[in-house]
Order: sequence, then structure tokens, then C-alpha cells
Amino acid sequence: MEMISELYSIICDTYKTMNRTFDVPLESITLDSDLKEIGIDSLSFVVILMNIESRMNISLPMDGNFTLKTVGDVVNMIESSK
Repeated sequence: MEMISELYSIICDTYKTMNRTFDVPLESITLDSDLKEIGIDSLSFVVILMNIESRMNISLPMDGNFTLKTVGDVVNMIESSK
């Protein structure tokens, strides 16, 4: 049950960061959302990762991460970094 709670927290923090940082409407963000289609380019992506690192007190790999295609890919990367 704790694993589900942690995953939910990661998902919520990721969605909130995208929404607050770049005004991506929450209703347009799902795990299947394509990053480019919701307006997240490579520079935006780096800013989002830095904000997530700060919010979650974790360190994420920054090199070449824009090969990630969906919000779910980002969540999986965050989850594996914890």
C-alpha cells in the first residue's frame, strides 16, 4: 500500500509541477500525455526536472532525458531515482 501511495505522490507532484511551472492545464495531463503535445519542449523539460528535484529532494539524471516521450516516462524515471 505504501508503494501505491508513493507512486500517487510522484504522479501528483509531477502534474502539479507541469501545471504551475508552464501553465499546462491539469485536465490535459495524463500518464499517456505526449510531452511535446502538451507544450513541454527540451528547455521546459529541464526546468520541470529541476523543480521536481527541489520539491522531492532527489537527484535526477539530466543528460539526454528528453528522449522520454510521455508524462508516464517521466514518472517512471522519478520513481526509479528514489
